[in-house]
Amino acid sequence: MADLAVPNSTRLTFHDGSCYRCGATGDLLRFTEFGKAVCPTCYPSFFRRRVARTLSRYQMARKKETIGVAVSGGKDSSALLHALATMRHDLGVWVAAVHVHMGLGEYSDRSLASAEELAGRLGVRLVVERTSDLGIELAPVGTFAMCSVCGAVRRALLDRVGLREGWSAVATGHTLDDRLQQMLKRLLTGRLDAPRPVLPGDAAHPRKIKPLCLIPDRAVEAYARLESLPICPESCPQFDPQTHRFRAVFDLLESLAPMAKVQLVQSLGRAMNRPSPGGPDLPCPDCGNPTASGVCPICRLRRLAAWEEPHGEREKRTP
Repeated sequence: MADLAVPNSTRLTFHDGSCYRCGATGDLLRFTEFGKAVCPTCYPSFFRRRVARTLSRYQMARKKETIGVAVSGGKDSSALLHALATMRHDLGVWVAAVHVHMGLGEYSDRSLASAEELAGRLGVRLVVERTSDLGIELAPVGTFAMCSVCGAVRRALLDRVGLREGWSAVATGHTLDDRLQQMLKRLLTGRLDAPRPVLPGDAAHPRKIKPLCLIPDRAVEAYARLESLPICPESCPQFDPQTHRFRAVFDLLESLAPMAKVQLVQSLGRAMNRPSPGGPDLPCPDCGNPTASGVCPICRLRRLAAWEEPHGEREKRTP
C-alpha cells in the first residue's frame, strides 16, 4: 500500500491489486462501500456512473429539465456540480448552479470565489444570493445554534431561487455519511421518518434531489482531488465538530463489515417509513413565502435584528 500525492496538495491512500475496469495493476483506490478497486485513471468516470445510477434508481432527473446545483465551494457540492455538468448531455438535462453567500467574512468570500471558478470552468450559469442583500446577519435564534440557523436560511433561499429561476429540481451534495447521520439522529429522538433521496416539488418548492446519497464522503473527496476541483481550503468558522460526532460510529461499522453503510441506509430507509411530522407550509406573516415554522427563518432574523437595535432606534421605527 502506498501514499501518493494528488492534485491540490492532498494525499490519498492507494492499494495494490488490479483495477476492476481496465485491469491495470499497481496503485488503486479501494472503497469498501463499493466493493471494488479502481485505478486513478478510471476512477472519475466510475464515480460519475455511480451518480448516474443513483439518478436513475430514484428517478431524480427527467429529460429536458433544468437542475440547479447548490454549490457551497466545498468538496461535496463541487464534486456534484462537476459530475452533473460533465454528464449533462448524456443525461439530457440542463445544469445551473446557485451559491448562497452567508456573510461570514473572508470564509464566505473564498467560498464564493471557488464556486465562481468551478462554474466558469464548466460553462455553467451561477446564481449568487447574498444574505446581506436581504438585510440579515446570521445569528443564533433562541435554542437554535448557528449551524441550524444557517441551514434553515440556506434551504429557504434555495426554494426561492429554484422557483424564481424555473428550475425543475435543486440538487444538494448530501452524501451517504450525511444521510446515515441524519437517520441516527432521528432515531435517537424517536422519529421514524427517514430523510429521502427525493423530495417531491409543489407550487411552493422545487423538487429536491440528493444524487450523492449512496456515495461515501471519502469517495467524493477522491473525485474532487483527482479532478483538481477548486475547493475552499478551510472549514466554516462556525462549524461545530460535535455535529458530525456520529460519523465515527458508521466508519467503525464499515471497518468491521464492508459495505455495511450502504446496506444499513437501505434497510433504515425501508424501516423508517412514517410520514414527516408537521402540516403543510403556510405563508409567512411578514413576507408571504411558504414556511413550516410560522415565521420564515429570514424574517425571524429580521425581527431579531430589529429587537436588538438600541431602544431609541426602535422608537423611531414605531409609528
